[in-house]
Amino acid sequence: MKNLDKITELLRDSKWHGLEEIKLEILLPEDNLNELLIFLQELEVVEKENECLRITARGLKFLDLPN
Repeated sequence: MKNLDKITELLRDSKWHGLEEIKLEILLPEDNLNELLIFLQELEVVEKENECLRITARGLKFLDLPN
């Protein structure tokens, strides 16, 4: 869960972020990171275009949920 939180926090600004930037920030084996990113896309928390990701409106609502 910690890595999912880190990814959504990184994308919180709603701007497009390159996969290379995300890989540098989220220190996971590439296969594991790709699985997390696919999972977040399936939940419609992030969207991917070319080699970039950004948070969706649903993802921003997720970030605003109380802990």
